[in-house]
Amino acid sequence: MWTFYIPVKVTFGAGCAGSAADIVALYGNRPVLVTDKTLAALPAIQAVLAQFPNAPVFSEVEPNPTVANVDALAHLLRASEADAVLAIGGGSALDCAKAAACLACAREPSIRAFHSEGAKLSVAHLPVIAMPTTAGTGAEVTPFSVLDDREKGIKGPIAADALYPVHALVDPELTWSLPLYVTACTGLDALCHAIEGYWSKNHQPLCDLMAMEAARLIFANYEQVCQHPTDSEGRNALSYAALLAGIAFQLPKNAMVHACSYPLSTRFHLPHGAACAFTLEYAIKLNTPAMNGRMEAFAACCGFKTVPEMIACIRRFKRLGGLPCTLADAGIDPSAVDDLVAESFHPLMNNNPKPVTPEDLRQMYAELAT
Repeated sequence: MWTFYIPVKVTFGAGCAGSAADIVALYGNRPVLVTDKTLAALPAIQAVLAQFPNAPVFSEVEPNPTVANVDALAHLLRASEADAVLAIGGGSALDCAKAAACLACAREPSIRAFHSEGAKLSVAHLPVIAMPTTAGTGAEVTPFSVLDDREKGIKGPIAADALYPVHALVDPELTWSLPLYVTACTGLDALCHAIEGYWSKNHQPLCDLMAMEAARLIFANYEQVCQHPTDSEGRNALSYAALLAGIAFQLPKNAMVHACSYPLSTRFHLPHGAACAFTLEYAIKLNTPAMNGRMEAFAACCGFKTVPEMIACIRRFKRLGGLPCTLADAGIDPSAVDDLVAESFHPLMNNNPKPVTPEDLRQMYAELAT
């Protein structure tokens, strides 16, 4: 028995960013635009912002969005009496906007109440129109917001239906100017979403289909796009794959790879995609025997004869994109392993197909030492 649900309207296609004003007008007349300073300076994003000449722009979003970023944006939303939010960017801008759109309708002064202090988000929220500029996070179709509370030293997700955007506006052309490292990190983040949605204990048939197709597209196009960034067909495929992967994991939720990623990002400041990809090969090797042939079927769908062949391809992708493959690559001293192991047991670990022990993680980090 299973239930599939996604309340997000999706508009997909090259050039669809040109209709941002028309789409936002369906949901409100006083939007606030959310992005980051780097993106705001790019011509493609300036063209989007120009569609809203009188709208406030919030660009104080950090690469790993913080509780403080969300609180500041929520203050602006209240002060400007905003009735809609257009979020333009990678997962950081989208996650910040989704959380702030909820906080703006709540009584609490800080998102910290919902992030680490046990409060539950209500259903009240401003409508968020999400426009991704990377092909990776899938945040445009998920009910999650991953935030970093630097004061408490906590990084992790908030999950609630109120965090779903009302509309995803996915224009692959917005990804064309991404540098190699960002393309590589976000592409592997999408692959992690597909794989984890597929092997989560909560997986289901519709999500499985989207996970397999997303992974197939990533394996078929990742190398080409990394080597030829203006390949429009490849960029379209990766944007579509990231969208599918986001839908594939938003109900089953992630597992071991994402649980391990949080301390890697908090302690060693790895970008989210690099932090997830860091443990992916080991996680595949660990989980495959517990999946009764499902991982072999997944690899076959993606064009591989064996799971080890798929793992080798992932390692090649990481090296192509300059992502860390060893503890030394990531700047991790072996003395930090015990802390990483202890901090990896986020509740997402409970979704893993094989129960994970501290000994499993120590073995993983021993293999990552070389």
